[in-house]
Amino acid sequence: MQEAQAASAINHPNICTIYSIEEHDGQLFIAMEFVDGRTLRESKDSVNFKQAIDIGIQIAEGLAAAHEKGIVHRDIKPENIMIRKDGIAQIMDFGLAKLRASGSKITRLTKQGSTVGTAGYMSPEQVQGQDADHRSDIFSYGVLLYELLTGQLPFRGVHETALAYEIVNVDPAPMSSVKPEIDENLDALVLGCLEKDPRERMQSMAQVALDLKRFRRESSRQRMSRITAARPAMQQSGVHAQPATVPQVSPARKFVLPVATALLALAVIVLGWQSVKTGKGPTVPSMHLTINLPAENLMAAFGSSTLEISPDGQYIAYLGADGAVMQVVVRRLDQFTFDPLPTTAGATDLCISPDGEWIAYSTASEIKTISIRGGAAQKITSVPGLTRGMSWERDGNIYFGIINDGLFRVSAKGGTPEVVTTLDSTQNEISHRYPHMLPDGKTILYTIKPNNISTFSDALIAVQKIGSPEKKILIHGGTYARFVDPGAVIYLRGDQVYAVPFDAAKAEVTGAPVPVLDGGWLIEGSGQAAVSISGAGTLVFAPAGINEFNNTTIQTMDMQGNLHRLVDTARAYGGISLSPNGENVAADAGAANDDIWIYQLKKGILTRLTFGGGNNDLPIWSRDGNYVVYSAEKGKYLNLFRKRWDGSAPEERLTVSPYTQVAESFSPDGKFLAFSQNNDIWMLPMDGAKRPFPFVESPAHKYFAEFSPDGHWVAYSSDESGKPEIYVVPFPAQPGKWQISAGGGLAPRWSPNGKELYFISGTTVMVADISAGAAFNYSAQRKVCALPSTAVGLAGVTPDGKQFVLGINSAGQYTLNHISVITNWFDELKTKLSANKN
Repeated sequence: MQEAQAASAINHPNICTIYSIEEHDGQLFIAMEFVDGRTLRESKDSVNFKQAIDIGIQIAEGLAAAHEKGIVHRDIKPENIMIRKDGIAQIMDFGLAKLRASGSKITRLTKQGSTVGTAGYMSPEQVQGQDADHRSDIFSYGVLLYELLTGQLPFRGVHETALAYEIVNVDPAPMSSVKPEIDENLDALVLGCLEKDPRERMQSMAQVALDLKRFRRESSRQRMSRITAARPAMQQSGVHAQPATVPQVSPARKFVLPVATALLALAVIVLGWQSVKTGKGPTVPSMHLTINLPAENLMAAFGSSTLEISPDGQYIAYLGADGAVMQVVVRRLDQFTFDPLPTTAGATDLCISPDGEWIAYSTASEIKTISIRGGAAQKITSVPGLTRGMSWERDGNIYFGIINDGLFRVSAKGGTPEVVTTLDSTQNEISHRYPHMLPDGKTILYTIKPNNISTFSDALIAVQKIGSPEKKILIHGGTYARFVDPGAVIYLRGDQVYAVPFDAAKAEVTGAPVPVLDGGWLIEGSGQAAVSISGAGTLVFAPAGINEFNNTTIQTMDMQGNLHRLVDTARAYGGISLSPNGENVAADAGAANDDIWIYQLKKGILTRLTFGGGNNDLPIWSRDGNYVVYSAEKGKYLNLFRKRWDGSAPEERLTVSPYTQVAESFSPDGKFLAFSQNNDIWMLPMDGAKRPFPFVESPAHKYFAEFSPDGHWVAYSSDESGKPEIYVVPFPAQPGKWQISAGGGLAPRWSPNGKELYFISGTTVMVADISAGAAFNYSAQRKVCALPSTAVGLAGVTPDGKQFVLGINSAGQYTLNHISVITNWFDELKTKLSANKN
């Protein structure tokens, strides 16, 4: 809408035309002009000098028309200019445009202080997060024209930080120092567009267009006069025409400018290296930058340590969502490309080694390491549950928390994890997480999750000497604490990053906390955040506040993909299960400590079934509809419990195990409960001694076990082929196994009559027809309907077999498409801490 409103207000041959803004089935779309050509980026190598001037004039006239309408583009770059086959240049993509209302009133589409644009083409005011008017476009236009005429950018920092520094502080070399044949008048025009101070910059794109036209006209006259004067003499002497004489650059100028540029680049590198060695930031102004993330790997909220910067500040790494699978994505800050590491699929946590060469990451059951440049991963150890925070320290150990245990450490070379901290049940502790080592290498900073908090803004931050059982509570109300060099501990609470003065030698807080940053993307249900700081003080963070959980509704979806609200109240619903008679829904509601809720559809009543004391998650119904079975955190591990759905009797423990267990499905006669444990499918007999036994065992990850309605078959999802697929095996155990899906499969769900098996493949609901008697037969898979992009799983099929039950996330912020970078952030932090003292 923003792009369309901006571009549709302009009717100009050098701006792509927006014809209309329409809506179809609730989906907005834009009807725009078809442009048959290539981007300027793709075309520029084949553009000669004369064509470059013509293109420059056309772009200038298009921008002048936009500015006349009060529209600032704010992202002028070669990728946003199309060159049609007939040579017409057209400006595209007004997605970052700012609309100016009448007079001087501006409708802000991006708040002041945020960075908008593309690195290398941004104006100084954009780099510094200041308000940008039409003169910002003039600067970006100058960068574009400089590159088009010389073949290189005027600012060429080795990474985004150095690039931003140059844009704000360094004057570009004249184009004639790169290509001596460029006329000094054209040089002056382009450098006038590249003035740092907007007040000293060229003030009008209309004037730029006129000056370029004048240059083109005078250049043509000069060429004609030279050719006319030279032709008779050449003809008389028989000499072939030679290139026209061009203005010469003095030897001193040709030498000094390249050397000065090289020395500047060397200075940036030396400052960066010195800052890594000393741990002190370079003495340059801090820069606020934005890095846009690739659409196929947006940053995901479902990890623990979601975002990291290497200690030397050269790399960032984050958990990227590639469809339903997370993987580690890496980017060097001196490059523009992102490198997903496919062998890390399924990662849930990550950290970077002190030397910046390796990444450690965890999956549901293991910790592995991989070179930061990619390649094969190496298993370090097994873990008895999901990790919650990882930190690779200089002592050669990787420290990590467990979802319902204390802190552990394991050698980065591999081995058995050692206990670092133990839970204090007398203080209601059920998890220690997000470890971070203090400079002495002997004292660990971490977050404590009590069993009676609803959000991690109410968690505790503690410090403890390794080898000592004694801990000290530093902060009541916060999570994800990190010590930083200026002598402070930073942590998250709500939608703010706070800092509190801290004496690392005494491990004591020495002042009052002060908010220092908006954002950090706190996940209130797990305490994770997206904030990381290099040794030199470069801060990377997600520019978002609290991840809002209460935004999922429970709905039904028919076979055509049409949705209908089943439960009115929006909450942080996770596991969703419809009762066998279709009258009640059980679901867990996410929080720091999750609980099970029951919604009675006929009465429209929502009631709470469990009451704190840790997490209670992933409910399923017994076959008779009298009980709800769920995973509960009554100790270190999520084991299986059941309770009457109406709350008329106390809960009953079904299992005792040192592994996390998830209830999956009951056999039709209710005599067996299928559940997952340690990546395998197990069975729990519901009568007699109730001794569980393994049903499907293998090194692969196996989930979503689902009994067929006749009880003779069990469908499940396994990644034994390298990606999740749907398989069916007989029950009870006997020979036979069939792969149903092709191309990926999750969450198998039988139809009530057992003649169809539905499952998710990517963003599509698929089905295979089943004919199972003495033998098992099935058809090729086929598409049923698209799964909404906001869907939360596929919970089941209604008793009439005509609809699916699923959660729909209405406003969840589970991925981000950009992160923010602040260089030399320690100086900003010191200023804020000092102001707080005064």
